[in-house]
Amino acid sequence: MTEPLPDDAVLMTLAGIAYGAPSSIGRYLGEAAPTAGWTLAWLADPADPPVNFAYIARDGGTGACVLAIRGTYPNPFSPAYWQDGAQDSPFGDMADWPRAPGAAIWAGTAQGLANLVALRNAEGVTLAAAVAALPPEAALTVTGHSLGGTLAPVLALHLAEAEPDRCLGAVSFAGMTPGNQPFADLFGPGSRLEGRLRRVYNTLDTVAYGWDRVLATRDFYQPAPQGGLAVEALLVATAARLALGGYGYAPVGPAVPLPGVLLREPVIPCDLVAYVFETLHQHMPDTYLALLGAPPLPFSIVFGSAVVPRDHPAATGSPTPRPAPVHLDGIAR
Repeated sequence: MTEPLPDDAVLMTLAGIAYGAPSSIGRYLGEAAPTAGWTLAWLADPADPPVNFAYIARDGGTGACVLAIRGTYPNPFSPAYWQDGAQDSPFGDMADWPRAPGAAIWAGTAQGLANLVALRNAEGVTLAAAVAALPPEAALTVTGHSLGGTLAPVLALHLAEAEPDRCLGAVSFAGMTPGNQPFADLFGPGSRLEGRLRRVYNTLDTVAYGWDRVLATRDFYQPAPQGGLAVEALLVATAARLALGGYGYAPVGPAVPLPGVLLREPVIPCDLVAYVFETLHQHMPDTYLALLGAPPLPFSIVFGSAVVPRDHPAATGSPTPRPAPVHLDGIAR
């Protein structure tokens, strides 16, 4: 029997915790209410700079396992931020997916996958070896937020091909489209991951519309803030370049939209700055957790620092809106 995928609030919490300092992730699992009872099963020893990172956690109650991939390293003063960010670009070469004629992912996504596969823990155990060492009956779900969400289905497909007998699945949060339509078809009917994949996104998160629906974010925040001509020109130019390049980006898996909530405070006089602030807010892990009716992460992500404690002065400010839990198809997610 196929095991059900874990709850989205749990998965988003695990994806968010991946942004934390590696030495504290085990503690964060215990501190976050949705992941109480989860323990570390494998923790990557991050490179220097820490480009791409992941860990495996296990539910002590059910035995289910989750492989959580960190998104872009959240410190722009680190080269890891820029190396991770380069994997988010939609432009450049495409990389063929092995043994699947016509299927391709962007070269940056392929580099991210290669970096993840090369990860080892402090004892030298590779990610693949760690997955292979999990109990055969343990279901494994790959998840991640932002860049981690883009890479989650890609890594899940890679593992499914290497672990044909394991129950695998993937849930992405705020991820972008990693490849073309033939690649997306590898998750369709008759595939190993059919019915084992979903794509969760905040309807007001512009990142989640890359790179197949870029123009859908025009006039996004109504009635305000609006980005003006600068944002309009950037969106049109990006969409035109994508069309001319013939990339054919296509979303992977069925969509689970979370109706977004505008952040009304603080009021910023400059409309463009307010637009950027709103865009960043809508993409943050805590915003996704709020839309899922889950508590925030045990730490805050702030500009210029990877993470800080909740009571740190830099973490103070306007609270994240806490809408009611989102119910889809009668199931609270």
